[in-house]
Amino acid sequence: MQTTVRAFRWNQNLLDGYTSLNIEVLTSASIFSISRDHCISPIESMQEFAGMDDRFSALSQQLAFHILSFLNIENLGQLMLVSRRCKSLCVSVPCLTVDNRNYTHNLISRQRFNQFVDKFFVLRSNSGTKTPHFTLVWSFQGSRCDQKKKRKKIVSLRGVERLSISLVPQEGSPNYFPRFVLCSKSLKDLKFCSNNCVLKFTRSFSLRFPSGLESLTLQYARIPDKFFSDAISELYSLKSLYLYECVGLKGIYIRSASLKQLKIINEKPVELCHLDVIASELEKIFVTWYPADFSRTSFQITCSGLQDFVWYGYPVNFYHSEGNWSDLQCAALYLTLPPGSEVGSFSRHDVQYVLPRLERSAKFLRLHAKTIEILFKLGHLTTQLDAVRNLAIDYCFLSDDQVPIIASFLKTISCLETFYLTSSPTVVQSCFKDGKLKAAMSPEGFGFSVEYWETQELRFIDELRKATVEVHREEGNDMELVKYLLKHARGLEYLTIVCEPSLASSIPRRLSSYTKVSTKFNFCLRPQTDACN
Repeated sequence: MQTTVRAFRWNQNLLDGYTSLNIEVLTSASIFSISRDHCISPIESMQEFAGMDDRFSALSQQLAFHILSFLNIENLGQLMLVSRRCKSLCVSVPCLTVDNRNYTHNLISRQRFNQFVDKFFVLRSNSGTKTPHFTLVWSFQGSRCDQKKKRKKIVSLRGVERLSISLVPQEGSPNYFPRFVLCSKSLKDLKFCSNNCVLKFTRSFSLRFPSGLESLTLQYARIPDKFFSDAISELYSLKSLYLYECVGLKGIYIRSASLKQLKIINEKPVELCHLDVIASELEKIFVTWYPADFSRTSFQITCSGLQDFVWYGYPVNFYHSEGNWSDLQCAALYLTLPPGSEVGSFSRHDVQYVLPRLERSAKFLRLHAKTIEILFKLGHLTTQLDAVRNLAIDYCFLSDDQVPIIASFLKTISCLETFYLTSSPTVVQSCFKDGKLKAAMSPEGFGFSVEYWETQELRFIDELRKATVEVHREEGNDMELVKYLLKHARGLEYLTIVCEPSLASSIPRRLSSYTKVSTKFNFCLRPQTDACN
């Protein structure tokens, strides 16, 4: 099948309003169609351009580069045939994407694509073009000579500042960190995906790495312990580190005077046992960590200017923190227990020291209902939270078991201005899987009325200005809490009810005797969930 290139016509209105051009316009214009078997169209296809206007060449360079940034190298190869102006723009585009995954099914396709890429790089090299943003998606399912050849060609790239690499190695072979990256002295942002293969760091990794690197992202990599922590700690300009689904590390030890953001995300149980961070400039830390053996784990953090702290996962056996956390703005804790575990099966040390520190400092506090339950059972709901101004509790359903726990927690807060009691999608899904939601929504599960909440004497009730509560049924513990807020929160300005469409008409009638003129009512409708039926 021959590859065809179709010239496209821009209408005049589009040219007049080109500043609002986006990728949807580019797609709807049907610029070209590409055959996956070839990278360069036959000469005969150029006959289609006879008599057609090339209005793309009339666009400003800035707009043309914006459009071309959405195209990969094979698309650019097609567009280069339209005119000299198009060829010049395609060769000098600052954002370049190379992806060979569609050309590894046979030797001929792989060779043709490699030849085309080689020629394209030669054109860019001859014109002195720099590549500030380069994306490489490369499969080494062919011969090893392809791997060596490609790495040599990429070394010729100049001025790379943002580099994104996704490598698919040959089956059974490890992924060494690409050496050509070490030649990019201008590199500031690196994203590397190893596709679940072993990513090995050498002793000279940090010594030869670009000294100006500010952001490093590693995804789906198996990383041996050897040299990793030392390599990261010696990147003296690093400001952002993101480890996503990286396994193999039993301990992460980071010492940095420049790091500002740290994300470590593992949605599944991993062998990571120890996380130790000393970073004087750290502002944001986001950890999702489910240790395979949480009885032998530790989490230590030392910083002075922390602003955001988010922790999902299982509790650790030992927690320790140092530094001044007075700048803490947002803290979110989603601590749950491994299946089959009880609260008494882990040390109190972690919860006893981490939560009061966060709660006393954070202006916005977000907690999982399970976290509050753990605190309640350990007797840690006595600390007065004077700094919290905004509180969000994610829960599945306000059952009779949870009401006293949440009420005890709310009694520790004195100056709450904004309150959210809603169920996040992930929380609801987990309840559906465990069969807890239907049990919680049984007719017997509504034993706490407005009178119960009045006996709690919540100190923040006069300070409350905004509230959002998710309601599951016309009558229930959540509705009784809403009635209490409407009746006693004299300064309440906005109340948002999150409910299913079927409840939107009946809820206002049931709350009519509690509403005030000073409170504005809003409804946020969520799709009805089959599991609730």
